[in-house]
Amino acid sequence: MMSKAYKERLEYVGDPNQLMSLREAVLKGGFQKGVQVIEVANGGNLSVTVLPDRCMDLYQVRYKGKNMNYIAPCGIVAPEYYDAQGARWMRSFFVGMLTTCGLQNLGNPGNVDGEELGLHGRISNAPAEHVKCERGVKGKNPTITLEGTMREARIFGENLTLHRRYEFTYENDSIVITDTVTNHGFGNRQFVYALHLNYGYPLLEEGTRLLFDSLETVPREAHAAKYADTCRQVEAPQYPYPERCYFHKMQKDQNGMSQYTVFNEKRGIGVNIQYDGNDLPFFCQWKMLGKGEYVMGMEPMNAFLDGPKPGQEGCQAPILKPGESKSYTVKMNFMDKL
Repeated sequence: MMSKAYKERLEYVGDPNQLMSLREAVLKGGFQKGVQVIEVANGGNLSVTVLPDRCMDLYQVRYKGKNMNYIAPCGIVAPEYYDAQGARWMRSFFVGMLTTCGLQNLGNPGNVDGEELGLHGRISNAPAEHVKCERGVKGKNPTITLEGTMREARIFGENLTLHRRYEFTYENDSIVITDTVTNHGFGNRQFVYALHLNYGYPLLEEGTRLLFDSLETVPREAHAAKYADTCRQVEAPQYPYPERCYFHKMQKDQNGMSQYTVFNEKRGIGVNIQYDGNDLPFFCQWKMLGKGEYVMGMEPMNAFLDGPKPGQEGCQAPILKPGESKSYTVKMNFMDKL
C-alpha cells in the first residue's frame, strides 16, 4: 500500500511520470542508430539512462543534475558493431557508469575453450531479451524496476545467461542492481564477471576523495608502482598519461560486505558502493587521468583480472553446475555529504 503522502501527491497529477518518470526510446543516427534506451528519474535527485541493447548497462547517471560518470569518445555504439578481435572491444566501450565484463573472459584477450576471446569478453555487447519496465510498491514506497536477460552461448560451448534487475525507489537516491548468472548447459561451466564502474567529471576532478579500506595494494604495471603511494589521489588532467591499475584486497565487515566512496566535497556530490566481498573478492582500481580520457574505474570482480582464463588450471572464478545460478547484488547510494 502506498504511503498517504504519495497518495495525496497523486491528487495533483494526471500521470505518475510527473512524480517518478519512466521513458523508453530508440536512438537515431551514427553508431547509436537503433539502440534502445530507458530513462528513469526517481522524483528526487537521481536520473539514469540504461541501455537494454548493451547488456542493460548504465550509460549515464546524473545526481542533482550533475553527471557522475565518464563517457568515451565513441559514445553509444550499437551491438552489431562489436569487434571481438584483440582490444577492439574499446571501439564500442562507451565506459559509462557501468560496463559489465565477462562471462567467458576478463582482462586481456585470450583463448577460452578453444575460442579466441577479446578484451573483457562479449557480454557488454549482448542485447537484452525479455525487457520489462514495471511500476510497483515496496513497503509504502513507489518503485520502478527494470529487467532484462542477456545470453552468451554457442554450440559446443557455454550456454549462460545474465539476468539483470534494477530497482529505483521514489525520492530515494539509490540504485539496487541484482545480477543472476545461470548455466543452462549440461556440464559444469566456469564464468567470470566484473562490474566496471567508472567515475568522471564533474564528480571526478582534482581533490575528489576516494575512501576505502584496502588490506593490500599491488600495482599492475611497473610505471604504476612508482605512484602507488598516491593511487587514491585525484590530480588534474595530464597529457600524456599512461593508465595505472592497482589491485586491492578490500576490507570486509563482519557481514562480509565491502564498500567504497567517491566524494567531491567542493561540489557536494558523491556515491557509496556496497557489495558482498565474499562473492566479489577481487578488485581493480583503474586510474586514467589523461586529458579527454579522465576516468577512475573502481571494479569489483569474481576472479583475478590477470589470472588464468575460465576452464584453465588455477582460475578462481565460480563454477556453475548444470541448471545452477549465482546472484550478485550491488547498491549504489548517492549523497551530498559524507
